[in-house]
Amino acid sequence: MRYNERRTRHAWCVVLMLVLMGSQAMAARTSSKQAVDDDANAPYKTFDSTPAITMGPLLLDMADTSVVIAWMTDAPSDAKVSYGEGKIEQEVVPQVDGLVPVGTMHRVVIRGLSPGHTYQYRVSSRRVIALKPYWPDRGRTVESPVDSFTTFDTAKPATRFAVMTDTHEDVGRIQALMRLVQQTPVDFVVHTGDSLNYGVNENQLKDKFLEPMAAGLQGHLPLLYVRGNHEYRGEFARSLGDYLHSQNGKYFYTRDQGPVHLVVVDTGEDKPDATNVYAGLNNLRDYRQEEFAWLQQTLADEARTRTGPFTVVLGHDPEWGWLDGHNDAWMQLANRAKVDLFIAGHLHHLKRFAPGSRGNDFPILALGQDQIARVEASEQELKVIVVDRAGRTLDAFSIKRKSK
Repeated sequence: MRYNERRTRHAWCVVLMLVLMGSQAMAARTSSKQAVDDDANAPYKTFDSTPAITMGPLLLDMADTSVVIAWMTDAPSDAKVSYGEGKIEQEVVPQVDGLVPVGTMHRVVIRGLSPGHTYQYRVSSRRVIALKPYWPDRGRTVESPVDSFTTFDTAKPATRFAVMTDTHEDVGRIQALMRLVQQTPVDFVVHTGDSLNYGVNENQLKDKFLEPMAAGLQGHLPLLYVRGNHEYRGEFARSLGDYLHSQNGKYFYTRDQGPVHLVVVDTGEDKPDATNVYAGLNNLRDYRQEEFAWLQQTLADEARTRTGPFTVVLGHDPEWGWLDGHNDAWMQLANRAKVDLFIAGHLHHLKRFAPGSRGNDFPILALGQDQIARVEASEQELKVIVVDRAGRTLDAFSIKRKSK
């Protein structure tokens, strides 16, 4: 009887020990969701929740002394870029009206760089669990691998770049074109618009354009973006600037790399504002007047228009978009500035307009959907080769430097 009592007592001890062990394990699992903050004395809570980078980093709108670095996370987070020459020793934390932005899309502008210099960089985002008025709840930090970029430089004697267009949400098309781009070293890539059919939401923009482009650019090649007419359409169209604006907050801007002066124009819609399908919600008339005034001043006042070996216009519509019959005024501006080449898309097939065919003193190249243009410029000659997805050459021509 005593033996049985000892067995029973022992069994209950084992059960009790297992229960206690289970309770401790449960408590450990529960506490593992809360992590010790980087600063042990931080008065806010830090949870064991780490965001994931779902797009990028993507280098946007490279210039000689600045660049936009963009990426996306799967949960609301803050943003920081760490960078430096040789070693990473500087950092930029963005602010808007004194507040660090919190969201899933992150854009950081690095300024004060040196032309033609190569910088190492990485991006990081720390999870924001709850934006309380005091002591917001924080999470963990995710960091990208270290990559590098080289700023634009007008002193560079030559440059190479690639142009694509009208990818229209076709991820396979973007991947194929980026494989073509990667076959020959280039300094940057241009997309001349109609990346979307129409804007729906952030996930669409990420999945159908930004992420596949970022994957192909591999963290070190910059993208210069040109707005197409299809980016004017859809409920998300009014938000695209938060993702794709140039550093000046516009879709029209200039950049210089080596012997090439790049003039990016926004050719707007291809139909009048009064077209019924727009329901009176377009005002391209006033917008294009503003842009025309900018272009007029830019072509007249920017020294590189006169001193740069080549001026290349980048736009979506080779006819400058819908301008209520005043398209010739834009062409005359380009002619007076002695523009050397206009690269566009919009037509969905390859077409090169020879000088004089449309009142133009320079060739106009409209790329097709499944093609890239490889552009190579020295101080004396600009060469263009157009290839299709199979790598076949469809067109090739060169332009000699002219006096300006």
